[in-house]
Amino acid sequence: MQQSSVPFYLRYPAWPLASRVDPDTMRFLRIVVLIVVLLLLLPFVAVQFFGGPIASRVVAALNARYPTEISVGAYDLSLLRSFPQLSVDLQDVTVQGSDGGSLLDAAHLGCLLDLGSLFGKIRIEGFRVDRGTLTLRTDVDGNTNYQLTGYTPVGNAGAEGAGATSVAFAVNQARLTEVTVRYEDAQLRTDAEFTITDGRFNGDFGAETYTLQTDASVRIDNVDHEDTRYFESETLRLSGTTTIDHAAGTYTFSPLQISLRDLDVAASGSLRPTEEGLSCNLRLASTAGSLEDIVSLLPPSLTGSLTDLETDGLLSLAATVSGEWTQRDYPRINGELLFSEGRIESPRVRIGASDIEFRATFAFVDGPTGGVQTFSVPEFSGNFRGEPFRMRFDLEDLKDPVIDFYADGSLPLATLPAFLPEEQELEAEGMVYFTNLRLQGRYADMIEPRRMSRVSSVGILQIEDGEFTFNDRTLALPTGILKLSDNRLKVENLRVATERSDFTLNGETTNYLPVLLADSLNTKDAALKFTASLRGTAFAIDDILALFTGSEAEKTDAGTPSVRDSLTRRDIARRARMTDVLDGSFAAEVDRWSWDRLEGQDFRGQLEFYRGQLEIRGLTDAMDGEFKVDASTFFRDSTHSSIRLTASSIDAPTFFYQLENFDQDVLTNEHLEGRMNADLLLDLYYDELGDFDYDRFTALGSLEILDGELRDFPLLENFAFALKSADLERVRFTRLANYLEIRDRTIYLPAMFIQSSAINLTLSGSHTFDQYLEYYVRVNAGQVIANKIARHDDRYDPLPARNGFFNLYYTIEGPLEDYRVETDKRAVLADFRRSTYRRDRIRNRLEAAFRRPITLLDDNEAENDDANEGFE
Repeated sequence: MQQSSVPFYLRYPAWPLASRVDPDTMRFLRIVVLIVVLLLLLPFVAVQFFGGPIASRVVAALNARYPTEISVGAYDLSLLRSFPQLSVDLQDVTVQGSDGGSLLDAAHLGCLLDLGSLFGKIRIEGFRVDRGTLTLRTDVDGNTNYQLTGYTPVGNAGAEGAGATSVAFAVNQARLTEVTVRYEDAQLRTDAEFTITDGRFNGDFGAETYTLQTDASVRIDNVDHEDTRYFESETLRLSGTTTIDHAAGTYTFSPLQISLRDLDVAASGSLRPTEEGLSCNLRLASTAGSLEDIVSLLPPSLTGSLTDLETDGLLSLAATVSGEWTQRDYPRINGELLFSEGRIESPRVRIGASDIEFRATFAFVDGPTGGVQTFSVPEFSGNFRGEPFRMRFDLEDLKDPVIDFYADGSLPLATLPAFLPEEQELEAEGMVYFTNLRLQGRYADMIEPRRMSRVSSVGILQIEDGEFTFNDRTLALPTGILKLSDNRLKVENLRVATERSDFTLNGETTNYLPVLLADSLNTKDAALKFTASLRGTAFAIDDILALFTGSEAEKTDAGTPSVRDSLTRRDIARRARMTDVLDGSFAAEVDRWSWDRLEGQDFRGQLEFYRGQLEIRGLTDAMDGEFKVDASTFFRDSTHSSIRLTASSIDAPTFFYQLENFDQDVLTNEHLEGRMNADLLLDLYYDELGDFDYDRFTALGSLEILDGELRDFPLLENFAFALKSADLERVRFTRLANYLEIRDRTIYLPAMFIQSSAINLTLSGSHTFDQYLEYYVRVNAGQVIANKIARHDDRYDPLPARNGFFNLYYTIEGPLEDYRVETDKRAVLADFRRSTYRRDRIRNRLEAAFRRPITLLDDNEAENDDANEGFE
């Protein structure tokens, strides 16, 4: 018999079927439907009528059971929120801890009830907390802020009454969603902050002993122990069973599965809180995961950016943790980590390592003083770019570490970025070769300069084709050898090259380990003592300093000026820290040197560093002449340089150009010709942002320009009454000599005699950095008349110095763009008398600084008797 292909609901329509049911059956069906509907609606009706009293009784019960201050903003009863259970939803809940501070702050706290609570005794079966903060504290004596006994409950107005006694606690479930836990344990010196994004916990919480089922996802923000951070921004998954025995105070895992990234660890055993801390008896095991997951468990301060590693290979981990964890003691750790047939890569390194064999062991070794914890890497080998390497590492006693490190083979410098913090951008090329490198000793001796002699080190490091790019700048180390011998590090032919520098270092240094291992504040006062030579073809000072500052792109991307200023302060602090640990000298020979506009050749001298201070002494050819330099620079939060400079027969316009015309545009390199001798005493200051501080800049000097010429000098236009137009274009002079002083943003010139091809005059005055002029001038009147009558001298010979029967006296005063020229004999003679005192004071200061006579002005006065006329 064939089955019809027509669906049954088409073959038997509903309406004809209803017409075939007898009336009694239909009446029964209607009654059944009505009863079902009433049963479904009854809880909702009951909630409307009895919801308020039930919620009030629950709040009263919480106050009675947990004797502490519980503040509730609002509450109501809901059926749909947690169906098929009832939920008393408390809003804006604050629970006070036993220390008087906040224990729990939650936007919502739900108490889960069974449906029978609508018609009989209320049963609280669970809790639900949404968007809250739980703060757990333990002080140094082991007291916690969740010891709630002995506190008087303080409820709100609707939560009091005898109804609290008709509430039963039969809690067997709890759910936490986006609850942040802040844990502070002063006893174990541990702080942590993590968020339970979704956690489900089931068990008979009211029993003295019960099994807790856990299924939770936890986002760890940080875990800090003794100021060391061990976790940061990691997500854990927890699942498993825990037996909790309140009488014995133990937590037994059987087991608890912990998942971090791809690493799955099974934790079994027990933990038991004690009066002094925690008693541990745990077993950890894992055969799933990768080496980078293990690295992520280590402190970021130790791993740098090793958390970026990508690995592939066979991994296994087995360990036991047993003993007391207190303020004085740590539990014993025994175990082994194996990684074989491995491959390691890093996005920052751009190079892989193959054939990795790695074995690490943890062992607690008993001894006469109770035993010590050890950590060892007896095997770490592999290949980088086909070059093999082998390393060993032993650490004995975590409380007082004793280190034994050995390395042999080669390592690409491109691996270095993996060991640096992520914010430090570095690219490297080249190779470093290790030959029997070994370091042995106590870590406490390695960081203490006075005890470094107890540390043993030996070995050779050789660099080939090294190149480092950071801060948008490149530092090349083409060749070089470093030899270790205990506390001495010998540097042989280490060539250093930057964009504009190329030199070679040779020398010897001590205390290199205490400096390398020093903390940011250098609390051990480590100093790198050295004696070395620096020889090269080029040395650009600004190029070298730029290596220790941020890139221009970084400052451009900084956005606001305040952010750029903070970056500049960071660079200055970094430079100050570096110079603060240097204590030694370089014998320097450089063919060419430069610093911004300043350029020179054949520098021969000494560079001496002493704890934040740099002394430079030497001779150099520059500006077509010769300089003798004796300078001291102090590097602190702001920089100060004190410079003694002697210039011999240098080119005057080049001097003005390279010194940027002293930040003025009245007399510039374009107006001047001639050879110059000078003795200068300069004090240069820079502010906290590295900008030149003109307000504090001071200078004393004696200058002499021989066989010079002024071209198109604007101030000479004021003496057009005494000069011919041709004389204004070029003014020759045999000798121009004077002292000068710069302070308070002003250049001061004592009275000086100027003998030129156009006019002879005596001049004194001042000129501010803001271009305000105040000059005093005396002109020989007889010479003015003679100059007007005489023909223009094409040879530009200087006019003879002669005494006249009368002179003309002028003052030049006002801003550069609108100064005034007036006749005022009294003001001119008064300033000439003041300038005599200024001249003597400057000369005495210079003689004290240079420790030799300065006779520049005396010679000038001897040759020009009329320069003193009118001073009396």
